[in-house]
Amino acid sequence: MNVIRRLSRRWNLIVAVGSAEHRNQRANPFSGAERRKMLESYLKELKIRGVRVVALNDGESRSWAIDNLIRKCKPDVLFLSTEKEDLIDLVGSRVRVVRFKRTGGISSTRIRDAIASGDHVWKNWTGKSVTKSILELDGIRRIRKAYGKP
Repeated sequence: MNVIRRLSRRWNLIVAVGSAEHRNQRANPFSGAERRKMLESYLKELKIRGVRVVALNDGESRSWAIDNLIRKCKPDVLFLSTEKEDLIDLVGSRVRVVRFKRTGGISSTRIRDAIASGDHVWKNWTGKSVTKSILELDGIRRIRKAYGKP
């Protein structure tokens, strides 16, 4: 969130939530619309304003997903974490790319892993609004099921 906070002070920021068409899977237990709402709630909780959140489908390929992102969001600059370096070639020269390094060590994967293993520490890693959303969406059961746990 620190990256989003910093960027939103300088840019009209759009945060794209990918894989919107997937749900109830290990990597995507929640739909794009559900994840978009969680992120919007968390931004509001943190008092980060002026950020638009969109949920985008991946489509048939990573190339299609990048084309969809550029078509729907029309970015001047695309901020990509260094974890997504493989996407830079797909962007080509269509938009300026600025790389950033994620900080903090907490990721959605780490949160899902903790939930799946029954470790309640995940509640300390995210905001109250996200915890509330996960519980309201029956997220613990959905994540555990996606991980093949009873």
